Amino acid sequence: MAAPIKPMLATSVDALPAGPDWTYEFKWDGVRALLEVIGGAVHVTTRLGGDATVAYPELASLGEGIEDALLDGEIVAFADGRPSFGLLQTRMHVRSAAQAAGLVETAPVSFIAFDLLRLYGVDLSARPLAERRATLDRLATDHPQWTVSPSFDDGKATEVAAREHGLEGVVAKRVTSRYHAGRRTPEWLKVKFVRRSEFVVVGWEADALDGSKTLSSLLLGYYDGDELCFAGKVGSGLSGREAAQLQATLVARADCPLRTVPAPSPGRVVTWVDPQAVVEVSYSHWADDGRLRHPVFAGIRMDKDAREVGRDG
Repeated sequence: MAAPIKPMLATSVDALPAGPDWTYEFKWDGVRALLEVIGGAVHVTTRLGGDATVAYPELASLGEGIEDALLDGEIVAFADGRPSFGLLQTRMHVRSAAQAAGLVETAPVSFIAFDLLRLYGVDLSARPLAERRATLDRLATDHPQWTVSPSFDDGKATEVAAREHGLEGVVAKRVTSRYHAGRRTPEWLKVKFVRRSEFVVVGWEADALDGSKTLSSLLLGYYDGDELCFAGKVGSGLSGREAAQLQATLVARADCPLRTVPAPSPGRVVTWVDPQAVVEVSYSHWADDGRLRHPVFAGIRMDKDAREVGRDG
């Protein structure tokens, strides 16, 4: 297997661009992954470069009849015909082959491809998106086990359809764009309908009267340049299992990693941690004080680099 690369990233915008220079795709609520096929064997690489092949055994059949290919796409779990990030959470952190095999029946996933970076040893990343997509469509025609994200030329109609089907958003891509691995560029733009973003865990709180010091809420931050800014707290939606998992893995530190230390909450004890863990949180809006309103914990993101987490929205 070749050395892993990082996926090309889209820039968040409030409205989709228009014109013949753009193509539009649905934004799938899943986990970004690169899927490499070598001699029919499938290898799954996460956004951070980790090997997640063992977690998704049902994707092994995608390599049938293919000697060499590298595809970019999204791993998605569907519930009632719609992407379910909650269902996908049961698969994201699995590293046991036996456990993954058992979850294939209860929480199956699909790989939805939207870009082709290499085929039969030929690097396609420097070629225009329109050419890469045409090659991907031909590959899927010859190998019907592949699912390709549909692409459209009408941004407004794509947005209407995405909203009607309860999808997360729309991605606009310039048809002439090359594939810039690991970079966030204005050649790919995304509009998200649901306010949900990643945040860095900077600390956790426990009840001051709770002698066991059980984690009940997380303190969140995001990077502004090299500095961490406070985004508020989240406790709603955090299950006991997830709280225990985070409490066991977060590394405590003596000082606050934030640019400005927030005022303490009465009756609460804060444990500051190294800013390494990333979580996903839904919220209604940003308040005037720079904190999230009505935040709800959505999941732990092992596939995200804390240093890439900025304010989104």
